[in-house]
Amino acid sequence: MKPKSKNPATKKIAKERISELFAQAKQAFPEHPERSNRYVELARKIAMRQRVRIDRELRRQYCHHCYAFLVPGSNMRVRVHDGNVVVTCGSCNKKMRYRVVRPDAGTK
Repeated sequence: MKPKSKNPATKKIAKERISELFAQAKQAFPEHPERSNRYVELARKIAMRQRVRIDRELRRQYCHHCYAFLVPGSNMRVRVHDGNVVVTCGSCNKKMRYRVVRPDAGTK
């Protein structure tokens, strides 16, 4: 495998490529869901190789168990339970929980 680059510009390029791959996955999902899963896999490989974090909004668009690209209503279910958003993957049926942070309603 290719060694990690020491140039800091490669991290910026990696982040751009990751966001572009997620945009392509979103566009390709209606006709080719397996292709969008492959785009997610490639984005994860780039992030791991360059040691770059995937942004939060992009991280929540794929299953962390089977790495399938998730689209609400077609292959994912979203529920709110006890202050958490529970996302269920339609492919592997695993659940991912995200904490909901509410603004403090008591202070005025």
